[in-house]
Amino acid sequence: MTVASVLSLVLLLTGTTTSRRVFETLYEWNLINFDLPYGSFVPENNLFTGLEIYWDRIFLALPNLKSGVPATLAWLPRPDQPGAAFIGQSPALQPYPSLGWQGTAGNCSGLVSVYRMRIDRCDRLWVLDSGVITTLDNFTPACPPKILVFDLKTDRLVRNIVLPKDVVRPNTLLTNLVIDYEIVGGSRGDTYFGVPIPQESCDDAFLYMTDTANAGIVVYDIRNDQSWRVFHPSMLPHPDYCTYHIAGENFTLPDAIVGIALSPETSSQHSLDPYGYRQQRLLYFQPFAGIRLFSMPTSVLQTPPDIDTDLQIGVVFEKTSQSASLATDPNDGTIYFNPVTELALATLKPGSTQAQLIIQDPDRLQFSSDILVTPRDNYNVWFVSSKFQKFFRQTYDPHVINFRIMRIAQTHTPVLQTPIVQSLTTAAPQTSYKNSLFFY
Repeated sequence: MTVASVLSLVLLLTGTTTSRRVFETLYEWNLINFDLPYGSFVPENNLFTGLEIYWDRIFLALPNLKSGVPATLAWLPRPDQPGAAFIGQSPALQPYPSLGWQGTAGNCSGLVSVYRMRIDRCDRLWVLDSGVITTLDNFTPACPPKILVFDLKTDRLVRNIVLPKDVVRPNTLLTNLVIDYEIVGGSRGDTYFGVPIPQESCDDAFLYMTDTANAGIVVYDIRNDQSWRVFHPSMLPHPDYCTYHIAGENFTLPDAIVGIALSPETSSQHSLDPYGYRQQRLLYFQPFAGIRLFSMPTSVLQTPPDIDTDLQIGVVFEKTSQSASLATDPNDGTIYFNPVTELALATLKPGSTQAQLIIQDPDRLQFSSDILVTPRDNYNVWFVSSKFQKFFRQTYDPHVINFRIMRIAQTHTPVLQTPIVQSLTTAAPQTSYKNSLFFY
């Protein structure tokens, strides 16, 4: 595979600090292709919404939004790994862990419809299966929502967690999750002078999952195998922001909470306030149909519902347009999001009143559904784009690039052996983005 053009250096400005990074397109497709016989799927009915990065592989989630999706979880080799060059710039996706695991209404033990998945500190892939098929056509709950956990060293299933009925609603749609290893809430909070004591087991953790159709957060206590729901009106879709404007096309979708991300652990130096006091860890969240970014302490999320507690919801920032994706840098707490109308990637420093558009591209940044700051690639920023507005309106042009996996890499990171890199035509304007709001 040849390099499309010379690597483009992008200046990302944060205050007075300047850092040089590389904006790369790693893989791209006109329409999604699988390593399966022709005619066994409908290419224009497939798109990815979730991304996860392992040491040697890339994982993609492809939910069953319409019929004709052959695999809801797939993988590709990382293009910076030896031997990846042979697959080309638009490789066929491989079902994970195999085609036999891809289920439908008749096989609830398999994978039915996955929006996102995350890898934990013990090399396990936590796959959140919504169980809902043909979501955009007729929203059919085919199977109970569940979590399948795979050991990535063996690719074997190690846990199968079916969520209990008391946290599931008739129209529940679980679309996103984060893993929290800092236990601070309820009767399980182990602290020493306010600092959580590190947990010894990989199962000493919590999952926070978004219910996008019946607004709420589902909390799962892994060690105790318990779960509960948390709700606040801030998780609901805002009626004034249910229509999205992307590259000259509009569509309407009243999606509730989707994007979630964690602030750094309180053991980090970035958890100290200007006076040296240790701040609480926060879960940031945002409805897709809305422009406000909210937060709440993880100690509140970890407190079971039978213990009365104030949710402590705060408004962190107000954006100029909606965003589905949300991520944070676990080192310095920088927040990343994709304002859909601006066709850009933006960053916000915690406590700042201004955000920056760091990259703006009218073609490649048409709707990013997932952003990662991954420790398995030197904390580089990975993200996907899918031109979802064209998927929704069925206006895909099969003769142009519609899907991309991209990366913003530090220049000291080894250059990819087989990247597809397109020159960045215009740098993003380095002006203030929007004033933030600090109190709900």
